[in-house]
Amino acid sequence: MILTLLRLLPVLLLSGWQVSWAESAPVTPQQAVSPVAPADTSPEAMLNEMQSAPARGLFYQISNKGQKAYLFGTLHVGKPDFFPLDRATTQALAESSELAVELDTTQTAKIMAAAQRYATLPPPQTLDALLPPALAKRLHTQLDALGIPQAAVQGNKPWMAALSLTMVAYQQSGYGFEYASDLHLTALAQGFNKPITELEGIDYQLQLFDSIAPKDQLIFLDETLRYLEQGQMPTDIQSIISAWLSGDADALHRISLKSLRDTPRFGKWVKQKLITERNLSMAHTIEQRLAQGHTPFVAVGAMHLVGKDGLPELFKKKGYRVVNLYKGSPQASR
Repeated sequence: MILTLLRLLPVLLLSGWQVSWAESAPVTPQQAVSPVAPADTSPEAMLNEMQSAPARGLFYQISNKGQKAYLFGTLHVGKPDFFPLDRATTQALAESSELAVELDTTQTAKIMAAAQRYATLPPPQTLDALLPPALAKRLHTQLDALGIPQAAVQGNKPWMAALSLTMVAYQQSGYGFEYASDLHLTALAQGFNKPITELEGIDYQLQLFDSIAPKDQLIFLDETLRYLEQGQMPTDIQSIISAWLSGDADALHRISLKSLRDTPRFGKWVKQKLITERNLSMAHTIEQRLAQGHTPFVAVGAMHLVGKDGLPELFKKKGYRVVNLYKGSPQASR
């Protein structure tokens, strides 16, 4: 079966693929955490507020030759009651030199400019003009069902239109991108006066998506529509959310492996480009920060912390001590 990135939903939600929501629904970190942030934003007050919060996501410490970093596995959708994060996570961020994220989603102007370069069609082209009539009709039906004005996607390339449909469907399932844990951590870092550094950036992420061949972009849109028509998304989302909320790395890994197996053609591309190559690049950047004497708190999609290609396992192979801070004992990723 040809690629369906929607059937790779767990990969997209857990691999830190932030561009899909950062471009279409940018929000400030303060908006993301305002329902749950304490009135007193001093580090001591914020830590006390989080004393009773449960552990969520994945959380590791890596160390070598007196240097250390924290690795936190995020989820890019959420609800207000997912926050605050637990005290151990927040304490580690407070003690770190910086927050390192894949993409700083507070840089709205930069994100919108990059989206204009990579995700939009050159005038006077329109999305409908690129689509076979039957595909355009199905697109219009889903746009109407989701309450999206048809004109809103006419300037989008097919891959961006597909992601836009998906984002609205997520929100209608009850989960908002404005409650992504990345945004929550960004707001905390700002409250702690921590610098925010990017491991990748908007141009890198958008270029990867835009590298999908035009014919495969049409297939992506077709399969996105089919997935939405089948009504399977709410069940898939709930499985991912439940595993993340319970910090179940094994379950997250199983879900991601099944997603990749279900899409043998494009799944191989996704595994190589969205996971393996990005993990290697992130590990290199983290090591550079460590070599410069920094203690970064790294917040990346939870997919990057599981499996033999995950960051914990990569650092273990490099001779680092890897500790699962939610289990309290050294543990390699699975």
